[in-house]
Amino acid sequence: MENNEEEPIDDEFEDFEDEEDSREVVVPGEVLTEDVTNFLPGRGTILNKERNKIISLNIGLKQIKKNYINVIPLRGFYTPRPGDKVIALVVDKNPVKYKCDINAKDFGQLKPKNTIKKGKTRGFRGAGPMREDLNTERFDIGDILIVKVLSADRLNKPELTTVGKYLGKRTGGIIITIDPPKIPRVIGRNGSMIKMLKNLTQCNIFVTQNGRIWLKGEDIAHERLLIESIHKIASEAHTVGLTDRMQEYIINEKKKRGIE
Repeated sequence: MENNEEEPIDDEFEDFEDEEDSREVVVPGEVLTEDVTNFLPGRGTILNKERNKIISLNIGLKQIKKNYINVIPLRGFYTPRPGDKVIALVVDKNPVKYKCDINAKDFGQLKPKNTIKKGKTRGFRGAGPMREDLNTERFDIGDILIVKVLSADRLNKPELTTVGKYLGKRTGGIIITIDPPKIPRVIGRNGSMIKMLKNLTQCNIFVTQNGRIWLKGEDIAHERLLIESIHKIASEAHTVGLTDRMQEYIINEKKKRGIE
């Protein structure tokens, strides 16, 4: 799908975790719990040498998810994981692959075979993809793509695909970037924050795990308000009652700016 402008529906939020259960800020070395019978160390945490305490490795927000204790960093870069949907920028290409900036330590690579839906055939009697489908003429340098991470590990560059729901080239709109760890706050619990943002700003929004957000509104005034609101959410991600406070902020700003 080369130009997918359809607006994501609620199953988009299944790719993201809910808001953190706690707004408690912790620091490296801080003891998170001594109950190692009922809790296990998760992301950003570790057992001490005696294995009787779970301690934090990062400055961040304490999160209890099921029986795991995590620390969600307040700042950080994106670490690709298979299945993630991310916004990529095509920065280079050669005859066999595209080089894509995915806001991570390493560039992602997109091979022509991963831009064609499996089973899609062209030519005589259901032959395989035509030769022109297996080159890098589909996208150009500078194109914005919604992609999915197929594979990612320490030894190889992340491999990407544009085959799937909502994936492909995006035209128009605006791309902004925030710290990836703060993306769940833009989504909100069960999508509460992003639904409110869409309704009050009348903008389409597509949020991805690498901290990049694509948005497109009816006019510049609504887009500007949405951008300012997202940055405000990111700066106040560690606070409680953020969704209600942001709703009040946007309503007041619309009145001040004279926009409907």
